[in-house]
Amino acid sequence: MQFFNNNRTILIINPNAGMSRLAFLRRNLCKYKNELDYTTFEDINEFRAFMKKNIENYDIFIAVGGDGTVNSLVSELRGTVKILGVLPIGSGNGFAREMGFRKDIESLVETIRKKDFIYIDVLNVNNLACINVAGIGLDSFVAHDFHGLERRGFWNYARTSIKVAACLKPFRVKIKISGKEIEESVFMLSIANTRQFGNNALIVPQAKPNDGIFNIALAKPFPGILFPFFALRMMTGTLRESKYLKYLSSEEPIMVSSDEKRYHVDGEPLIINDPVTVSISRGSLRVLKTRRTRWS
Repeated sequence: MQFFNNNRTILIINPNAGMSRLAFLRRNLCKYKNELDYTTFEDINEFRAFMKKNIENYDIFIAVGGDGTVNSLVSELRGTVKILGVLPIGSGNGFAREMGFRKDIESLVETIRKKDFIYIDVLNVNNLACINVAGIGLDSFVAHDFHGLERRGFWNYARTSIKVAACLKPFRVKIKISGKEIEESVFMLSIANTRQFGNNALIVPQAKPNDGIFNIALAKPFPGILFPFFALRMMTGTLRESKYLKYLSSEEPIMVSSDEKRYHVDGEPLIINDPVTVSISRGSLRVLKTRRTRWS
């Protein structure tokens, strides 16, 4: 499903986004065949081959999917003059929510026509690009369990989160930061470029994607009875440092090591056996500026 009419904007569509969503998208894209090209890929290697061959043919690349689709495009676009946009049809859509992208094609086309953009930072997690949040613990365990489900969506994500939280056990982490070494028992360690995981769950309410700083949130073991309050505060953006939650920040690279190997990067589950080095590439990505973009 491709136009390739020498347009300067292309939509990169995740074919796993759901048949009903894709059918609706096809019908609407026909209205804009003189402005937008679009294509899908069966696997990541096919996508990378396409980008290598065609990156100079387009100015704006639109990720159609969730945070994983966005991450794949960020890996190709960071450090270039190309511009990233998002049509969010994933389960969490954390980055799209932060940048103010909506689910309707009309709003997206309006934004594309203006071609206004901002520069934002990109994290490097062992050389993997991270645009939103990476980490180990509660959020990564949910990502690993959720990845294996046939059906996605908010409610399946919520059920998976509750199941994981019910059997959560603490683990040890070591962080080398600013010449110091910190060792803690935690339920979760999150490294954030923006404020949220997705679905407006704000793990680091003070984070900004264009300030040259990344934030680290350490959730220490707390009584299970407090989990609903922790979740409520995430959803309302009212988390703050307490005896159970500690925030760090850095402009310089840090190193994280742990016996726990189940990580996630922008919601994509990964097994990482080596110590993890995290650094930041300041202002290395151009992102379309929407009417709702709060980061100027």
